Amino acid sequence: MNSRVHELLGYSRQDLLDTRVLDLVEPDDHEKAEYFFEQAGRSHAHIRSVELALKPREMARTRRYFEVAVWPTAASDDTGETLIYGTARDITDRKESEAFINFQAYHDLLTRLPNRALFRDRVDVAIAQAQRHSHPLAVMFIDLNRFKVINDSLGHTIGDRLLQAVAQRLLGCIRKGDTLSRFGGDEFTLLLPEISDKNAAVEVAEKILQSLSTPFHLGGDHELYVGASIGIAIYPEGGDTLEALIRHADIAMYREKNTGKNGIRLFAPEMHGNTPHRLQLEQDLRKALEREEFHILYQPQVDGETGQLLGVEALIRWDHPDRGVLGPAEFIPVAEDTRLIVDLDRATLRNALCDIRDAHRRVKDLRLAVNLSPVLIERDDFVDGVLGLLVETGFPPELLEIEITESLLMSDTHDTVAKLNRLCEAGVQVAVDDFGTGYSSLSYLQKLPVHTLKIDRSFTHTICTEGEACIVNAIVSMARGLQMNIIAEGVETSSQQNYLRRLGCPMMQGFLFGHPSPLADLLQQESDFGRHTVRS
Repeated sequence: MNSRVHELLGYSRQDLLDTRVLDLVEPDDHEKAEYFFEQAGRSHAHIRSVELALKPREMARTRRYFEVAVWPTAASDDTGETLIYGTARDITDRKESEAFINFQAYHDLLTRLPNRALFRDRVDVAIAQAQRHSHPLAVMFIDLNRFKVINDSLGHTIGDRLLQAVAQRLLGCIRKGDTLSRFGGDEFTLLLPEISDKNAAVEVAEKILQSLSTPFHLGGDHELYVGASIGIAIYPEGGDTLEALIRHADIAMYREKNTGKNGIRLFAPEMHGNTPHRLQLEQDLRKALEREEFHILYQPQVDGETGQLLGVEALIRWDHPDRGVLGPAEFIPVAEDTRLIVDLDRATLRNALCDIRDAHRRVKDLRLAVNLSPVLIERDDFVDGVLGLLVETGFPPELLEIEITESLLMSDTHDTVAKLNRLCEAGVQVAVDDFGTGYSSLSYLQKLPVHTLKIDRSFTHTICTEGEACIVNAIVSMARGLQMNIIAEGVETSSQQNYLRRLGCPMMQGFLFGHPSPLADLLQQESDFGRHTVRS
């Protein structure tokens, strides 16, 4: 007996000599050990081995695993029983590695929740039990609302901590036998394997929404709010197979998410075919890029004082072969999640540069604004790609304006700043789209190379309502103080235009001046833009 066993288990040599081997075995391995040693005492020609957990002397020590190997000898004791010889080899490191690998295979390491593979296994088992005992079960799809804004604005570290905190809250809403899984990204799935009826599932979903309504405090000054859209499929009416239940819960969730609010939706058969399934949309999107099914519409940006056409914003549309023309809100989130947005944005920018370059023959110095995804901007080759396209198309850099989101502005990484500075040095302008809807502060605007602020349409729509114009007034005043250009989006009435003109807003964009349209149609109307100027 060597000294290593004392280091591992804490027993002295004499302690071990005075103790039966079975008394050292952990209780959960005791039955296995008894059977093993009983068999080991019988006559056999081969070495036998078993893996056992042995108890340390002090409870504070870590449980250790050993491979115990025994074989009989020719000797016997006073009673005539054959003596056996054995060794115990420490295999704790291997067992822990195996356990970790197994955990990795079936769990999400960030939240420690089951992953989709384990979730699917448990749903399969639950369906078999439900069939046997004729009771319903429920599968839920839970998609967090506002998580992407928080993750993009405050960074992935805060985003990861928020997901962990959400997971803990969700676990507090379910029973011990239920299975909560992180399905991917900000999506969770929940299995309720045995419920009385659909109302029981709805009650759990309501409990989840209630738990998420309390703000999350993750350190610092941030008070974070997230909500959720929850879809529920009930076995058997909502599906009688694994795939059907998950797919139908997903469809119900997206139907609820399209309302723009937190809420719960039970799957109903009439939802089939009415809600685009995310997977199908992703597959269609990949084909659309290959088939070039996208086209660009342009919306005019005009001089606030004279109504003269100064620039256009490029707006992407998808000519879906089955669903008709789709706006960006219907496919950009999927494109960003799958990183297909990189190819889509590059193609859009190239085509728009070519279109407006050719339009310069008719409207000299017409500016082009293009909104690019943070997914593309975060790539190492982003700046080289933009500058390369400018050279390839022969487009003047000073007439290009790249629109970025407020969330990207808030990320304020040195890498982002360096990229925007390189573009500015080449003459490209930078605008912040939908300004005022996020978390921007004056300090960020002062530090970053931003030339233009675009007032979000939600603010423009309220400026003629008493007491509601203060935000627009403040943004225009701030932009003037920072010597930035400003564009008011969503101008739809002469009253809105007049108010903005008196405020000194230099540029405007909205349905009053033109809906998004093909460039050829817009250029034909160019001489009409000044007519929209109203004096009062």
